[in-house]
Amino acid sequence: MDLESEFEVQDNNLEEETVLITSQEYDALKKKAIEAKELHEKYLRLLAEFENYKKFMERQKTNCLKFGNEKLLKAILKIYDDLKRALNGYVYADFPQADGLKLILENLSTLLKSEGVEPIEAEGRAFNPAVHECMMVEQDPSLPEGEITEVLEEGYYLNDKVLRPARVKINK
Repeated sequence: MDLESEFEVQDNNLEEETVLITSQEYDALKKKAIEAKELHEKYLRLLAEFENYKKFMERQKTNCLKFGNEKLLKAILKIYDDLKRALNGYVYADFPQADGLKLILENLSTLLKSEGVEPIEAEGRAFNPAVHECMMVEQDPSLPEGEITEVLEEGYYLNDKVLRPARVKINK
């Protein structure tokens, strides 16, 4: 005898029983069934909320890993800019310390790139208030209006988010 036919035999052996209950017992069972349904729906909503919370926390974790060092990187950028200005001064004066500053600047540049910091392209491009900050305006009829004519302070992205806007001079 195979497994399927064995179950059929067992199902055939079961007899339906009719049970008589009072209307009070029926109402109590009906009330319990409604409560069970409400609790089941509450459980499903809570489960969905928990799944949403887990997804939210995963996004938070990802953002913390991508942007958690933003404050530190802004501080490092100030030092980076100071070193670049110092190097430009030494190059013109032809100081022997310029080679050491170049090495420090290259190492700092490598560090910033490894952390996801990239410069914002600005000079010769159209002004974009989302990534550029206009500091000065000049009038040159030979250039298109709104074109960036000079970068006063370089801007940077951190993982495609503006870390610091580029401070620029534009043509009006």
